[in-house]
Formats: sequence, C-alpha cells, structure tokens
Amino acid sequence: MNSLKPYLIHNVYFWLKPNTAKEDKLFFEKGLEKLGQCPQIRQFYWGKPAGTEQRDVVVSSYDYSISVHFDSLELQADYQDEPMHHAFIKNHQHIWDKVVVYDTEVR
Repeated sequence: MNSLKPYLIHNVYFWLKPNTAKEDKLFFEKGLEKLGQCPQIRQFYWGKPAGTEQRDVVVSSYDYSISVHFDSLELQADYQDEPMHHAFIKNHQHIWDKVVVYDTEVR
C-alpha cells in the first residue's frame, strides 16, 4: 500500500428535509467540523454541491457531502463505533431526508 494514499475513502451525501431551518443547517455544519476530528480519520472534507456545469451524469441534488479518508478498513470500522460518530448521527438525523454512502478502496 502506498503510504501517501488513504486505503479507503468514505463519501457520504446528505439530502436534508425540505424547509430545514437555517439554524439547523448551521448546527449541522458545526457537527460536521466536530465529526472531522474523530481520531480514526486521516483527512476529512465537507461541502455543498459545486457550481459546476449541469450535465446528465452530474448529481447535485444533495445538500451536503463529506469525504472521509482512512488508512485501513479496520480504522473505518472503528469509526463506525466512535462515540463522536454516534453523537453526530443522534444530533442530526432528524433533519435528514436521505443519506447515501459510497465507499472506495483506493488503488
């Protein structure tokens, strides 16, 4: 394994419920910042859909996404049990309409 690359990238896309209050969105963003501090994570990024050109293959209907990089499958599994991860879910799942996860093993 190349030590410069993460082993697994965990991409999560969030669609929020319609009419989610601005305060809830701000609280969600603060929750994302805190989530990124989980000790199992090598790198963490969050954002909103980019303002790129709309094409048939581009999905931009989500509200937020995160890209979480791990050095091993074991660290990703530990992250799933991490108290900070559970707290994030507990504190924010009430505003989610849909969540989709794409996990990629980096080659």
